[in-house]
Amino acid sequence: MPPSERTCVSCRKKGIKGELIKLTNTPQGVIIDYSERLPGRGAYVCPEMPCIGKVLKEGALSRVFKEGIKPPRLEDFIAELDQKINRKIASLLGMARKSGLIAAGFDSAIEAAMRDAGGLVIMAQDLSENTKKKAMEEGTGFTGRLVEYSTKDMLGSMLGMDPVGIVYIKNKELSDSLKKEIRRLINIRRG
Repeated sequence: MPPSERTCVSCRKKGIKGELIKLTNTPQGVIIDYSERLPGRGAYVCPEMPCIGKVLKEGALSRVFKEGIKPPRLEDFIAELDQKINRKIASLLGMARKSGLIAAGFDSAIEAAMRDAGGLVIMAQDLSENTKKKAMEEGTGFTGRLVEYSTKDMLGSMLGMDPVGIVYIKNKELSDSLKKEIRRLINIRRG
């Protein structure tokens, strides 16, 4: 059975479940249903600022949900979405750690990347420029598989360990999911 297709209420782009962000109309108002589990009428929007901005304009959600709706403020919406994406990333990193699919630290990550071609390298944004430069050199095994995310303290905290600057995820499916969420977060923050 093919995956269910959804349509962005702003740009009309189609995507499968999980590619777009679900908004659900509840008695408390419109909320982000990031896990797509809440009951009730839903609307989908691309995880891109132009689409989000357009759908949060006065009247757009009222048309979608066919009732008078006061949209959330853009700043509040973005802050909540940022938080939900970070929670999803933390959850995926936790799964990888519990499954033994993490190589943490520069040397361990290089060793794992050389043995495994399908993984992802996550590099903390607050690493020194020298370490970042070394990570991007040919021969590390990181070429084309490197994303920057968060801080050493936060990465360590998400993994239940001391601060860590470079982490290698040894599983392609988890790597793909993490890359998607990190890119989504970058797009949202970039505006």
